[in-house]
This record gives sequence, C-alpha cells and structure tokens, in this order.
Amino acid sequence: MKVISRIAFFASALLAATSAAYAQDSVRHYTSADGHELIVRTGMPAPDRYGPKPTFAELDRNHDGWITRDEAEAFIPLANDFDYLAQPGTRISASQYARWDYR
Repeated sequence: MKVISRIAFFASALLAATSAAYAQDSVRHYTSADGHELIVRTGMPAPDRYGPKPTFAELDRNHDGWITRDEAEAFIPLANDFDYLAQPGTRISASQYARWDYR
C-alpha cells in the first residue's frame, strides 16, 4: 500500500507542476507525509549555439548553385528551416539563403 501511495503522491505532484500555466524556469519541492521528496524543474532548455551560418559555397558541396536537403543537413538550423526556405521548390538558391536569418 505504501508503494501505491508514493506513486499517487509523485504523480499528483508532477501533474500539479505541469499544469501550473506552463511556468518558465521554476523549481518546486514536494514532500510526502512519510518524508520522501520530489523536485520538479520546469522551463525551456538553453538554446543551442551554432555560431555564424556557413557561407553558401560551403554548403553547396556539388557547386551546382543550389542547396539541397542533403546539403542542408550539414547545418542543423538550415535543415530545420529547409521547407520554409525552399518554398515552393525542393532546393534553396543563393538569394534565398542570403535573406535567411536563423537567429
């Protein structure tokens, strides 16, 4: 019975922490009646720092004047934004890449 009450305590504490209006960067401490402590940390992780974006020529490995999806994989932020930048096609031109600001 103690195991079930501990599970119920931790589950209710976790539910209360996640429903707290999406609190950013908060730490909550919960303690059960028998002294067990649960710490819940919420918030956004620190952003990844990728540094300055590579030049178009560095990404265009086959030097055809376009960045394909495979070539975009070399720079994760570009791979993430590829579909947006390549609209309506399947590759990115030098002018599309020049206008892109990933920060």
